[in-house]
Amino acid sequence: MITVVGMGRKSGDLTLDGKLAIENADVVVVKSARTHAAETVAAIRNDAVFCDDLYEQADDFDILNEAIIARLKSFGNKKVAFCVVGEGADDTTVQLLDNANVVAGVGLHSAVVSGGLLPATVVYTAQDLLGVSRVLPLPTVVKCIDDKYIASEVQLRLLAAFDRDTEVVFCCKNTVKKFPLSDLLKQRFDYQATLYVKPKQLAERQVFDYYDCVDVMTFLCSENGCPWDRAQTHKSIIKNVIEEAYELADALEKEDVDHVVEELGDLLMQVVFHLEIARSDGEFEPDAVYTALCRKLIDRHPHVFGEVVVNNADESLSVWDSQKLKEHKIKGTAENVLDVSRGMSALMRSQKVQSRASKGGYEFSDVAQVVDKVKEELDELLSASEESRQMEGGDLLFACVNLLRLTGVDAETALLNSTEKFVNRVVECERILANNGENLKELPLERFDEIWNEAKRNVG
Repeated sequence: MITVVGMGRKSGDLTLDGKLAIENADVVVVKSARTHAAETVAAIRNDAVFCDDLYEQADDFDILNEAIIARLKSFGNKKVAFCVVGEGADDTTVQLLDNANVVAGVGLHSAVVSGGLLPATVVYTAQDLLGVSRVLPLPTVVKCIDDKYIASEVQLRLLAAFDRDTEVVFCCKNTVKKFPLSDLLKQRFDYQATLYVKPKQLAERQVFDYYDCVDVMTFLCSENGCPWDRAQTHKSIIKNVIEEAYELADALEKEDVDHVVEELGDLLMQVVFHLEIARSDGEFEPDAVYTALCRKLIDRHPHVFGEVVVNNADESLSVWDSQKLKEHKIKGTAENVLDVSRGMSALMRSQKVQSRASKGGYEFSDVAQVVDKVKEELDELLSASEESRQMEGGDLLFACVNLLRLTGVDAETALLNSTEKFVNRVVECERILANNGENLKELPLERFDEIWNEAKRNVG
């Protein structure tokens, strides 16, 4: 039988029940002779077994914990007192023990947290913190920061959730001090070193995560928030999603990193906004969206999460398309083209419809046929009546999109780039005209050509 004895944060913290457990045990095992626990146990009995040799042999903490547990169990049915620093139950090895009794001691956090832990406080050992997938901006205790190397890793993880100037309460041995999180590496460390950090008020912070975005949007849509935000519906902000998506695409195209960060945030805001509207109206909870997304990603990647084998990116895309058809229960080309969203821009929808139709056999045999089709549609537009001109113009655009698609060009991107190029040239022409004191409307055609060509040379 194993009894865990919490030895507190310093000599003298041992409780009476803990002392009795040590006295009555057949075997006393101390996790490390380098801690005050060894000194305290030595004052009671001199036959303790230590685990420092296991520390030296282990390559990582998982192997170490397994080795310590194996040593504890090697004593069979004897009464074993396992002495660890701190409270006891929060020790990483103890958490892996089955059916052990715990005689609690004073927690290491007692030096840095006065009046007990706040609700939602997260308590880690330094090693535990380094293993978690994300650190949340919650009241946080980190114990057993053994050395400066571990401290640097702890600091990096905490800086993902807390501002650099967030106040930290820190204790090492008998010294307790307060300082900004950024000053952590200036301290001394040992097995007892513990820190406590609380997030600032939301409006005062500079570092945020996704959950903070949700909290801010929830507040804005609440009774004490913004009247405009509170009045919005899914339909009233439809255009915002489209606008933000295009602004992000523009920033990505320009490779403007700062602008990309801003526009990604603006697009994310639209997602969070719709989630909050849905939640407050009782339509669905945000978890429904996260679940649908993750399920889709897993189901459409059987070559990653299943047994399907692919050899390249094209085969991966084919698997995605095949899985999508199954999910949407699409049978045949007609259902596949009808499934293309009408919310896309005209160029994007045209190209998507053509692409799906081509997989069902609706395709020209070569590019030359498409070129002939473009010429045919151009002739029809030029000879069309006023009533049919719009339809013929659409046919011409459709044929052009088809030509671009078959030559590997994305029509939407191509037109966006060409439009931007034209805008830049017009701006440059206006600059040249202003510098020369010339008026475009008064220039002969030859002079305009000279200025236009100069603008092309200057801006591309």
